[in-house]
Amino acid sequence: MASVLEILFQIHHFFKGEFMTKIGYHSPLSRLLGILAVVGLAALANSCGTTPATYSSPAWADGISDGAAPYYYFPDYGMYYDATGEQYYYRNNGAWASSAVVPYPGVDLNNAYVVELNRNTQRPWENHDYYARNYPPHEREEYQRVVQSHNIIPNVPQNHAIVPRAYSENTDRMIFEEREQRAARQGVPPQRVTVHQVPMRTIAPNMPPETRPYRYGGDSHGR
Repeated sequence: MASVLEILFQIHHFFKGEFMTKIGYHSPLSRLLGILAVVGLAALANSCGTTPATYSSPAWADGISDGAAPYYYFPDYGMYYDATGEQYYYRNNGAWASSAVVPYPGVDLNNAYVVELNRNTQRPWENHDYYARNYPPHEREEYQRVVQSHNIIPNVPQNHAIVPRAYSENTDRMIFEEREQRAARQGVPPQRVTVHQVPMRTIAPNMPPETRPYRYGGDSHGR
């Protein structure tokens, strides 16, 4: 904002200066210069105002989020994460409560499926019925079935598994982790090899018909 004010100050001096006195304030050239100045300032102000905010991403979001979303939803647990306040929101005796740590014992969010909510969303738990309806628990299993049966992610080695990890409302893409399975049989947790981003429009046509009116079935608004 300070740079915009500085530019305005310079423009003011320009229009007060000797050059403008010589060409005349009402000449076609002066009017053209004035229009160009206004258009340029409007574009500059617009670019300054639309830069998306970034938030601190927790460790479990590494590789699946660009940090531009303030809220996340965990369908399997009916739980939200507020990246601004670094708080988890969950139901406790019928009311929403917050916690700085995962409120459920034994939950490993490094393997949990998560929805990155629209960056313009505010306090999503207050609209929980909508999110619970559009992102039911375990819907990610359908994505896994579709991707495998239609070979949407090709050339996956036999000892690798494709695991649905996240969906982003901002990019309308599913994020899949490719994990090396041999390590798991040796008593070591599966290791992420790479991440695949798949547009939802590639998956949605192969989802069951009853899912399509909802966000998880590919509808852009949901019920």
